[in-house]
Amino acid sequence: MAKKTVQVVLGLVVAMVLSGVALLATFGGADSASAQETGSGGEVAANAGVPTSVRALVSKYAGKCPQVTASLLAAQLYTESHFDAKAKSPVGALGIAQFMPGTWSVYGVDGDSDGVKDVFNPADAVAAQAAYDCVLAKEVESVPGDSTDNMLAAYNAGGGAVLKYGGVPPYSETRNYVKAIRDLAAKWAASSPSSPAGKGAAAAIAAARTALGSWYRWGGDCAPPYIGQNGCDCSSLTKMAWSHAGVNLPRVTYDQVHAGTAVKTISQLRPGDLLFSVPGASGPEHVGMYIGDDQVIEAPHTGAQVRIKPLSFWAPQVIAMRHIG
Repeated sequence: MAKKTVQVVLGLVVAMVLSGVALLATFGGADSASAQETGSGGEVAANAGVPTSVRALVSKYAGKCPQVTASLLAAQLYTESHFDAKAKSPVGALGIAQFMPGTWSVYGVDGDSDGVKDVFNPADAVAAQAAYDCVLAKEVESVPGDSTDNMLAAYNAGGGAVLKYGGVPPYSETRNYVKAIRDLAAKWAASSPSSPAGKGAAAAIAAARTALGSWYRWGGDCAPPYIGQNGCDCSSLTKMAWSHAGVNLPRVTYDQVHAGTAVKTISQLRPGDLLFSVPGASGPEHVGMYIGDDQVIEAPHTGAQVRIKPLSFWAPQVIAMRHIG
């Protein structure tokens, strides 16, 4: 490749990276969250096999960082000890969270303020686990990939191993550990429909559904019968949908991303909320609408029809989320 061509390509790559960083700086952090930076689900479902005492503790200490949701914390405790507060492993790990004594001496927490940091007391151990998870998440935050997976891998194999391998290490024990927790957390997470919808969300969702199966039209007006210029692009679909609830959204994604209020974590999504993806120089290039039941409706791109995709399809792409209504 010629030197000039290399310079041009590098310039484009740098521009893309900088635009992504700018978007995260604008819409990320405490004001919104990337789904790649959140654990599975939110609160623990009523029918999950989690003891009442543990359920109260994980709800109390979840949210210390975006990766640590209640269902993820519960799944991790179960995987570590099956909720056995007096558990002792063959290698010396102790308590419900299976802390090694050396780690506990540094990261142990007096969760119930009784003046004692007791690894066998779930009130202390669960508080410490949530805090230590976040310490590990911070330690491996520069590693590519799913930050929750990387955090869990660091808990099992150490942050150094995650940094060394640039992600979950190629250890079967660690990979099985991460998968078991993520799968169980997803199973135990309270379903999104239990969250209250924003005002008018039902009307907005019903309106969006009327466009299902119609062909994408860039710059389209998104009006029945959704043919030709009346077809929908991503932002005209969300604008049309919320107009049926009496909300006048801006026309384009660059402006819609400033509408409403920020949604901080995936677990806080409510039906009608907007999800944004595809970072561009001026802001997100794509938007979809969460409709509950872990589903998102969107007008995807030219040559495709308005469709419903699982939230898991969107998860790795989300750069901002907004609550409307």
